[in-house]
Amino acid sequence: MPITRDQVAKQANVSSATVSRVFNNPESVSEQLRNKVLKVARELNYIPNKAASQLRRSGTGVIGVVKINKVNRLYYWGSLKLFDWFYAQAQKGMLKAIENTSYQLSFYSINSKEELLNISNKVDGIVGYDIDNDVEESFFEDLKIPYVLAHHICPNNKYMHVSTDNEYGGMLQGKYLKNNKVENPIYITGFVDEVLSHQQRLKGIQSVYPSIHVKEIDFLNKKILHQIISNLKSEIKSNQYDGIAFVNDLLLVQIIVKLNIDLPIIGYDGAPYISLINNVSSIDFHIDDIYELALSKVISLINGNKIDGEIIRPSIIE
Repeated sequence: MPITRDQVAKQANVSSATVSRVFNNPESVSEQLRNKVLKVARELNYIPNKAASQLRRSGTGVIGVVKINKVNRLYYWGSLKLFDWFYAQAQKGMLKAIENTSYQLSFYSINSKEELLNISNKVDGIVGYDIDNDVEESFFEDLKIPYVLAHHICPNNKYMHVSTDNEYGGMLQGKYLKNNKVENPIYITGFVDEVLSHQQRLKGIQSVYPSIHVKEIDFLNKKILHQIISNLKSEIKSNQYDGIAFVNDLLLVQIIVKLNIDLPIIGYDGAPYISLINNVSSIDFHIDDIYELALSKVISLINGNKIDGEIIRPSIIE
């Protein structure tokens, strides 16, 4: 016979209603009590009845994760294979947020506001994945269900959000170089006019190095990359630069693996492959934490709680 909620409640010395709240509205239960109930549930191998929970809520039991297709862009990082790990980390965070609830996730890619409105009739709430401009934000204006937008969205009072702070991350890059006694760094970036996060990161590092030499390149062009690598070799050899910061780890890897240099070097994104390169640092903006929190906030909104948007600041990986 399957273990029941009442058996978990008896073993944990709590009410059956408390067990229900732990699995259906975890934010309403203290962390200490929640951990106590979850420990007993694991020991008894208790599996919540998701279908029954959905019926009691009169909802679908589904939270939608929506990606808006980025079309007609010169550059979008998410379309590159070397960034597939990023979406996997976001999914990991969201799955963690629902592992002790009765909710399930459904993933969608859309091109229009009409598609989003149609999806909103099939789910109880929505997480907007990488919403990064005003047009995409406007898709969510008329939604009648709870939603939270992440992660490059600029914080504002109009849309519920969980955001990163790219300007702060750029400042951390500058501080890293300063702490390593770098006096003449170079900052290598690209597509600054097209990508808001690149603008913000540049502004951040310029707050530490106002006169930093900035080299903007089309880093999707292999010929240009080859020329940049050749130029950097001679410039570093002539002591023009004593440290390098990159707008992202992808650009760092493309260039640094071709150079044999011993300088302070820092990228951005916290890509897993960075650990394979010696003496290189990066900025981790905790993508799994951002999306775990975003989905937890959606659940809180579904349950009628009042919440605020939030910023998760990045940190240095050394």
